[in-house]
Amino acid sequence: MGALAATGYMFPVIKGTEVLSGALLLSGRFVPLALVLLAPVIVNIALFHFILTPPNPMTFVLLGLEVFLAWSYRESFRGLLAARATPTTE
Repeated sequence: MGALAATGYMFPVIKGTEVLSGALLLSGRFVPLALVLLAPVIVNIALFHFILTPPNPMTFVLLGLEVFLAWSYRESFRGLLAARATPTTE
């Protein structure tokens, strides 16, 4: 934590990502983008609580909501998960 705080920019970037993604989720616009931005943050929160501290029930709720929303919007991720994506030429 000290090394992250010493950079001077990491915590504002993480908080900014969380706030922006939360606003996108609440507004209902660009929800797949918000889920992609939040996924690494939520995975790190979950791993922290599963490995370093006793599991917090809120961790399961947060992880469950992320998985539920990602599953609900799974069609939006089809292009992201394409093994051989081709650029459009215009």
